[in-house]
Amino acid sequence: MLKKISLAGLASYLRSNRENTFTITFHSIGDRDGVSSAIALSKYLKNSTVTTPDSITRHAKQMLKDSGYSKDIQPDSNYNSNVLVIMDTNNFESLGRMKNAAMSFKGDVLFIDHHFLPANQNTKGTIFNNEAYNSTASIIYDLFKELGFKPTVQIARLLISGISSDSANFQNVTSTTFRQLSELLDICNANYNEVVSYIHDEIPTDSRYGLIKDMFASNIEIVGDYILIYGRCKMHASLVADQAIKIGADASLFWNVEKSEISSSARLRSPLDIKLKIHLGKIMESNAKYIDGNGGGHPCAAGAYGPLKNKTDYFIGMVLEEIKNKLKNRG
Repeated sequence: MLKKISLAGLASYLRSNRENTFTITFHSIGDRDGVSSAIALSKYLKNSTVTTPDSITRHAKQMLKDSGYSKDIQPDSNYNSNVLVIMDTNNFESLGRMKNAAMSFKGDVLFIDHHFLPANQNTKGTIFNNEAYNSTASIIYDLFKELGFKPTVQIARLLISGISSDSANFQNVTSTTFRQLSELLDICNANYNEVVSYIHDEIPTDSRYGLIKDMFASNIEIVGDYILIYGRCKMHASLVADQAIKIGADASLFWNVEKSEISSSARLRSPLDIKLKIHLGKIMESNAKYIDGNGGGHPCAAGAYGPLKNKTDYFIGMVLEEIKNKLKNRG
């Protein structure tokens, strides 16, 4: 079973083990949040290596290029270190083909995550997990403050990108998000308009073109008093789901089917999660079994993926049914 620790406990562990060797990784197909968090933590842990279970997204690669980070993040299952740190997930299954290597790791295993943690999680290791944070990058920034470690300009920019991506470009935010953004902007000597412009420009023109096409091909329904937008997409499902909320939807669900798996993302306009008692992370986690995969996330932002592509229609139907039933409860 996972042993839970506080932020202060996490800081104490890292401080006392700083001279050890660390392997830092994240979930399969690392996104901006997982990648930025891993790189940021590696700057504190000097004897560390950042690896990926398989690859990182194109948007994560663009983030690294824009920040001037020149090291290549390669897959590595050797994990020749004393400590394995797994970012932005709370289970081994999310590591894809690196799952077995992580499970058989002989040293300390440490998870740092912000997603819904199932009560029956049967995973070894230690975890800091707090859903109050909307991103792992947000956790790392507060961890640095606990450690008394000031991020460089490069790391501050990476953390801003990680926070923005997992907060749906600052649509799902808390007072902590605003505090951190303000302090990170001070480190970068930048203003908010620069960040907004960067977030827009970091998505290539062809990607935005594909996103808009997916939006026009989507289904739109009024369920209860709320607008639900959903559909299959060619772009990253998370990007389209985020955009649907931006243009006025109350809830969204998008999915794409690739060579090896189906991946899906759902979003909800805050604070409907509280008003209607919806937790998208729990919905995705409970239905991922139908595609032999994994799911989870936050009340207002969640995802699931799995290899059983032939079960796509059934899986999506089950998720849509749960979301619609919740939306019909008008609060």
